[in-house]
Amino acid sequence: MCRTCPLLHRTDICGVVQRLPRRVSVPQAQVRFLPPLPMKFTAMKILTLIIKQKWFDAILSGEKTVETREVRPTNTKYISYRDNNTGKVYKKDSDVPESAWDSEKGVDTVINHYDAIQFWVGYEKNRPGALVEVKGVELVDVCDEETKEPIVYEHNGNEYTMTEIDYHLGKVIEKMNC
Repeated sequence: MCRTCPLLHRTDICGVVQRLPRRVSVPQAQVRFLPPLPMKFTAMKILTLIIKQKWFDAILSGEKTVETREVRPTNTKYISYRDNNTGKVYKKDSDVPESAWDSEKGVDTVINHYDAIQFWVGYEKNRPGALVEVKGVELVDVCDEETKEPIVYEHNGNEYTMTEIDYHLGKVIEKMNC
């Protein structure tokens, strides 16, 4: 039952509150069960990121249209790894079998898909935030300014190319505490 009135409510997939009739006890012989209504509902995949106030303001004003993050082997939010021999996708590079890395087909880096990014300013309780649409995403190798060669580094005995991921931002879907 609703806290503010004596009616029962439910929220449909669009967030619209619908009033339901009060529950009454009905003899078992009169109860009819109807099949559930087919509802198409796909949840948005949302990436949550913490940013500084100046970048948050630039995103809301439309001045900043790309959010760039460094991709590291230890961060599984942005990428996954696909074994091209089996097609299986792994969250961590350490989960990929050694034989896949050494095989002819190898392993590909796969960008994790997100529909939107939830930006929060800092870590305060009532911090400003905004949900922003992701229009596109791009994986970019970081290159040395002089040689123009990709920068390679070592982590846990494996070599990695330094990579950044660029999220191309669309419209602001929702603002919180602004």
